[in-house]
Amino acid sequence: MGSRSGDLDPSVITYIMNKEKITPENMDSILNKESGVYGISGVSVDFRDVEAEALSGGMHAKLALDIFHQSVASYIAKCAVAMQGIDVITFTAGVGEKGPLSRKAICEQLEVLGVKIDDEKNNVRGEEAEISSNNSKVKVYVVPTNEELMIARETLRLVK
Repeated sequence: MGSRSGDLDPSVITYIMNKEKITPENMDSILNKESGVYGISGVSVDFRDVEAEALSGGMHAKLALDIFHQSVASYIAKCAVAMQGIDVITFTAGVGEKGPLSRKAICEQLEVLGVKIDDEKNNVRGEEAEISSNNSKVKVYVVPTNEELMIARETLRLVK
């Protein structure tokens, strides 16, 4: 979510609460509704708005995207270590499905794992496609999602 804090040392929460005299309810709001990409950029939870601001020179928006991209790349790298390798990276939903700039920035940080994307193939939004280059050691795909359909199917399965 674009407004959540992400990883942080748990001691930070009580430190800020005590220092700023913040109630648990206010701290919950800060961590879940006023942090993350939104909190850093000061723009929006919508990555399209944050990207537009960053491209027009907004330093906070650029910082928010840089942190987001590094964080995603870091999680992918952690998974690769845990699995002792990686064959495929799949981008889906929201930013993954419709964010060629973010996919490129994330994959550039994963070049150490042999990830390479083709800029022309990466220029896709909302359709299933392989975006890795021919010399990439890891296949990279964009796969659209239909969350509403999946929720409906699961609901139907549970009701039966």
